[in-house]
Amino acid sequence: PGMTGMDRWIDWSRDDFIGHGAAAKERSEANVGQRLVTLEIDADDADASGYEPIWQNDKRVGFVTSGGFGHHTAKSLAMGLLDADVDESNGALTVDVVGKRRGAITLTEPAWDPQGARMRG
Repeated sequence: PGMTGMDRWIDWSRDDFIGHGAAAKERSEANVGQRLVTLEIDADDADASGYEPIWQNDKRVGFVTSGGFGHHTAKSLAMGLLDADVDESNGALTVDVVGKRRGAITLTEPAWDPQGARMRG
């Protein structure tokens, strides 16, 4: 759960759920090597689809797990695993898409309807 950021939803005061031991071990060892992020890629002619490298200052710092065009957002979006210690203030991220490096930013909010207004009607 640490890699995906889902550990924030774990009630650590309980220990009676399946997977508690493994999650607690991961938490105590602080061995989360990567984190799952949403990326917005500066691409208008091709989209990432998976396994493209993510770069920062010519160092590979992760890879895209899946991607495609967001029809509601009109943006190229992707999910990726970044090394846990990557800090975007140390340099811009780029993603190889069809042999060309494209600029990318991590999104901290949902790309579409961040307040959930659409589903609330």
